[in-house]
Amino acid sequence: MKKNILFAVAVLVVAGVLALWGAQRGAGAQAVVSVADGQTQRIPLSQDGLYSIEGAPFPVTLEVKEGAIRFVDSQCPDHICENFGWLSKEYDQAICAPAGVVVSIEEG
Repeated sequence: MKKNILFAVAVLVVAGVLALWGAQRGAGAQAVVSVADGQTQRIPLSQDGLYSIEGAPFPVTLEVKEGAIRFVDSQCPDHICENFGWLSKEYDQAICAPAGVVVSIEEG
């Protein structure tokens, strides 16, 4: 009985530590948006909103919401980038090849 209680307490402590680590981890995350013409833009994932990317062959719009970013609109022919979904973890990446736009996540 005593071992079960100690095990349950240990599991709760580990879960609490992991939850705190995950909450702090996203605090300084940002999206690095690279455009084929050499421009780079950094977008903090803490600022919700829509962002238009200039300098691409096709207009691209990105949305930031609740610590994540995604392609919401691209005027390219295939729209594959719009299906990548939300990016929020370090090293997540989405690309709109026809527009020449790459979105990567970096921790602050």
